[in-house]
Amino acid sequence: MATRYIGRTSDCWLRVKLDAGDIVSVPYGLKVNETGVVSGREHFEILEGVYKGKSASVTSRPGQSYLGQLTHGPGATLRFDRAKQTLSFGSLGTFNAFSGGGHRGFTPVAAGKHLLAIPAYPSAQTRAAYGTWTKYHNLWFRIGTDVAGSRFLHPGAISDGCVTVRQFIYDPATGKPPPTGFSDLVGGAKSEPGLLGLPLPTVRAPPISWDKVVDALILRRARDQAVGELVVT
Repeated sequence: MATRYIGRTSDCWLRVKLDAGDIVSVPYGLKVNETGVVSGREHFEILEGVYKGKSASVTSRPGQSYLGQLTHGPGATLRFDRAKQTLSFGSLGTFNAFSGGGHRGFTPVAAGKHLLAIPAYPSAQTRAAYGTWTKYHNLWFRIGTDVAGSRFLHPGAISDGCVTVRQFIYDPATGKPPPTGFSDLVGGAKSEPGLLGLPLPTVRAPPISWDKVVDALILRRARDQAVGELVVT
């Protein structure tokens, strides 16, 4: 038995089989306890995240392993200013993000401190067009560690009460159309401007690639369920 970590893949997710039979995705950097190789499969116990305590396995590769060694950094602290629509963290500096509301009764994320959970599963609430800016667009960090929670830190252009890190800034006041794949933002700006974080602040922080945010957070740990905390003002 030995402590190992899920290795990096192209999208930071690895498909594994739980001993109970379910096929699930686990994120890069997840801490596990390697228990051995049986019939061509690497077996391990998951030590953190939503599947903590579950046993799982993955097909082994000749001369290679999906499990490796790495070091977790200390929990991250991100600071989000709702009025300025800015998110700040360490060497990434300050970049553009917002929290919207209005649609189906959603409200912007509340002020205070919120844990940011270790990613649990690839999000289906994304769109392929985000691939222009990030290869990790389906890797989201839940705000809070309640698995039933519906607020996330994620990339995008729309927010139903989440904290959305803009990959581009769409300003309907300029008259310029949104990027390809986002024509629905034109109607959204008229019917549900709050979902798009409109009106935009006069002074705007620059957008940032979500890849940089993921790389900065994915190996941070505040505890066995979180990568850090989000401080909202």
